[in-house]
Order: sequence, then structure tokens, then C-alpha cells
Amino acid sequence: MEFISVSEAAKKWGISERRVQKLCEENRVPGVERISRIWLIPRNAEKPTDKRYKTITKVSMNEIVIKYNAYIYNIAYKLTGKPEQAEDIAQETFIKAWKHLDELKDQTALKQWLRTICVNEFRMSLRKDIRKKITYVDNIEELEKDGEFLVNPTEDVIEEVQASEDVISMRNGCFLAMSRKLSVNQRIVFSLIDMFGLSIQEVADILEITPKAVKGLLYRARMNIDSFFQSHCYFLNTENPCRCKAWAEFFQNRSELQSFMQDKILDYTEKGYEFDLEVRKKLSLYYQQIPDQMPRKEWYQRIISQFKNI
Repeated sequence: MEFISVSEAAKKWGISERRVQKLCEENRVPGVERISRIWLIPRNAEKPTDKRYKTITKVSMNEIVIKYNAYIYNIAYKLTGKPEQAEDIAQETFIKAWKHLDELKDQTALKQWLRTICVNEFRMSLRKDIRKKITYVDNIEELEKDGEFLVNPTEDVIEEVQASEDVISMRNGCFLAMSRKLSVNQRIVFSLIDMFGLSIQEVADILEITPKAVKGLLYRARMNIDSFFQSHCYFLNTENPCRCKAWAEFFQNRSELQSFMQDKILDYTEKGYEFDLEVRKKLSLYYQQIPDQMPRKEWYQRIISQFKNI
């Protein structure tokens, strides 16, 4: 039998010499022999399967959709605030994942990989909407400076305004709608951290920016949300004029409010708003309480049928 060296096997298999030695030590190479400290590897030996990674095949895509459909749908829903748009983005996420499954080597990274695709699909959907002027570029240095002002409120017991389920549902819809009035990157950071519970580092990895810049985006997003609701929302201050039912009627009857919802981007600096810890505590709680949603059964069937046609 002819043998080759560790270095020759490394070149043949496209892996490091250290990895070849490890495979030999684990007795993973059939017919391998050792003389003193030298490994002799059969010339016709094939590269052992790397058990560090679990290969995901396209056959298992149905299982992936079953396991992660609600997770991905809710990311899309809290980014968009619209069920139909969330379904479209989630569907595109799974289709793109299905097409590129062979590129994913580490199964433990599947969840993170899917949500990164989902966020990118959301951004792509905005680019396709020619009615919107989308700005993605932020001054990283300025963001990092703003990030120094970020304050994470403690989880204190807060006295909430009591309301019926219908009113709370309307409030949640209003809160989701106003998150759409943030700039794109603020909206992504705010949705993923304050509504979906991701860490600053996880969002930094998705957006490929520094954690300090993420803190800056989160600070601006929170300040913009706080500045609007502290002077409008009944749940923040019972003296405020806005009631959820009245808001719904006002929204339907006033064209100027509709225009505001379509075109206006929130900017807390216009009114000189200053950070209010109590307002932040309440809004942090309310946004965390927005419940997850389940996509329609018809939506799931549509995804499966799409796979058959790819």
C-alpha cells in the first residue's frame, strides 16, 4: 500500500495539516498508520466527513419552515407593522434560504442566518417602493457619539392606564404604525431590540456596523418615539388629547393626518425634546407587550407550493 504524508493529505483534501493530524488521532482515516510521531496516510484514502457540521439538505426545508415560520414572520411583522407585507417578506426569506442552503455549513447558525436574510429582504422591499425616499447611510462617527447617551431603564413596576382589550389592540397598532415613521436603520434597530429582544451585538452583526453605532441608532429611535407619544398619547399622560378610538376616527377623516403617516419622518430635535426617564420606562413596557402574531395557514401552504416550482 502506498502512503502519503500529512502535508500531502492536507493539500489533497483542502484542509490544514493540524486538522489532518486531528483526524488521524481520532482514528477517522481508514488504514492510517503511525511510526513514532509520523502519520502515514493511504494514498487512496478519502477525506472524512466533517462531523463538526451538520449538513442541511433541501429535503429538510419543510422542517425549517415549520420550526421558524412564526419567528421569521414576527420579525417581518414588527419591521413592517403590516400582516400582508410581513407574509411577503417572510415568504421571500424562506425561498432565498432554500436556494442557498448549500452555503450554510453550520446548522447552529441557521436561526441567525434566517433573520439576517429577513432584514435584508425588508430593506430590499423598501428599495423597490419608488414612492419612498430611502436613506440608508448614517454618519457612523455621529451615531457613536449619540450612543453614549443611551440609557436602558430598569424594569420597575409601572402604574398602567387600564383599558379594554379592544383599546389595547388599537394602541398596539398605533405604536407599530409610529415605528414606521423612523428612518430605515432606526426602525430596524428599534424593532429588533425593543420589540423583538435581540442584543445590540446581534443587530450590529446583521447591519454590519459597530455596536456603538447601533446604540446611537437606538438612542435616536427611542427619542423620536418618546417625543411623539409623550405629547399625544393618553397612555403616557391622561391629560393628552389622543384616545385610541378618537385617533382611529381622526385618521379616517383627516387627510392631513394620512399625509403625515405617509411622508413624515420623526425628528425629536425639531421640538427640542429632552430625555424623560418615566416616558421611556412606560414606552419600553408597552412595546415589549405587543404580542406576537401567527401567520395564516394559507400563507404556509403557499410557501410549500413555491418550493415545488423552484
